[in-house]
Amino acid sequence: MKKLSMILIVFLIFGFSATGYTSEECLLFNGTFERSTKTPATNEMSTKTSETQIGHFNAVDGGAIVEVYNGAQEDGAQKVSSATISINGKQVIGPSDFNQNVDYIKKIVDVKDEDNSLKVLLKSKPGGKIKVVIVQPNVFALSASDGHGAAGVCAGDRMYPDKVIREISVTDGQLKDLAVSPDGAYVYVTDANDNTVKVIQPSINSVEKKIQLGYTPYGVAVVAPDGQHVVYVSHTYEDTVSVIQTSDNMVTTIDDVAWPYDVAVAPDGQHVYVSNSFDNKVSVIQTSDNTVVKKINVGWPGSIAVAPGQHVYASNLFDNTVSFIQILENKVTPISVGTKHHDIGVTPDGAYVYVSNPENQTVSAINTSDHTVTTINGVGLYPYGIAVTPCGKYVYVSNFADDTVSVIQTSNNTVIKTIEEVGDGPDGIAVSPDGAYVYVICTYGQKVSVIGY
Repeated sequence: MKKLSMILIVFLIFGFSATGYTSEECLLFNGTFERSTKTPATNEMSTKTSETQIGHFNAVDGGAIVEVYNGAQEDGAQKVSSATISINGKQVIGPSDFNQNVDYIKKIVDVKDEDNSLKVLLKSKPGGKIKVVIVQPNVFALSASDGHGAAGVCAGDRMYPDKVIREISVTDGQLKDLAVSPDGAYVYVTDANDNTVKVIQPSINSVEKKIQLGYTPYGVAVVAPDGQHVVYVSHTYEDTVSVIQTSDNMVTTIDDVAWPYDVAVAPDGQHVYVSNSFDNKVSVIQTSDNTVVKKINVGWPGSIAVAPGQHVYASNLFDNTVSFIQILENKVTPISVGTKHHDIGVTPDGAYVYVSNPENQTVSAINTSDHTVTTINGVGLYPYGIAVTPCGKYVYVSNFADDTVSVIQTSNNTVIKTIEEVGDGPDGIAVSPDGAYVYVICTYGQKVSVIGY
């Protein structure tokens, strides 16, 4: 076996100084991992013992930030070509996040109120190093009984992406919508200028490829059966939906739709829902064979979102309502909201639906238990795109006219942050599956802005 292809579990060099961290952060773990120069025959920490627990730290229930430095921030240190990092048995960073050109990775993870396990596998020539740092906001003190933690930790519920950390150029584009793949490895952006879907790989901060489609692609959504990405794209002026098998870029077409606008995927991936604006219907596509199995009468549907239990919400552009659709019962209930609303999002538990109202400069929050509506003020000018984080704690709203993004805290439906200088004309918005990144289309800037920590 070639040395380069050996994946070895590596020795941990402990270092738990909190130097460099503010009083608002608590250092839970700080360790450097190196690909051993020993051979498997003499190194007991080889692939034969890859399940050995080699790191642990104390925390409390909630979120934490994992930071990985390729090369361990050491002058002249060799980088690794790939790494797999798991916390409590769950992979949080994998090979798709890594290559030798990646210097730094930051992700948000869930940790628990007890001892947490950390495992690291490296793929590298002997000598390759990474540094792993895990922090939580410092809200109260907790002593680490085993000596392998820090003195202050927190519940982690105040962490959310809150600043623009980079921009991804999409040249000559008329960008319409975007969606993040379920594994977070790719962002798919529809471009009506050249009738393509641009495939962005966030780990390399660039467009990896483009897939040619029919005329004027608009809404986009992604499902991942068997780990393969299948992308659904609406073509409003062609009365079609494209289905892209990204493994080979094969494109098939669904014709049984009329003026399709937005596309949304059910949580289980078995159905895709399409709003048919001129037809006043929502089409239900069965993803196993890509056939339209049902059409449901609504108002004039624009944006669409899906909640658990096959409940679908469609914003009706011209009658100031949102249609609450119970798919199994074929029942539709209109809910009154703001005027000429645009985008719509649902919390993962289905408890709230959020609707942007550009003319009112507000967001409507619908309590799905009784359909009461709370009006949220304090967003920016012309609120447009809506995206809810996977944990359901935050809602991101792109403000088209003042180039900002508002952050709403769902616990009290209050705007807690305005993110400045997002880009020119922010519109479509989406959150990565781990909640660590928010991607925003900048209509006039021909780019996607990335919001992180």
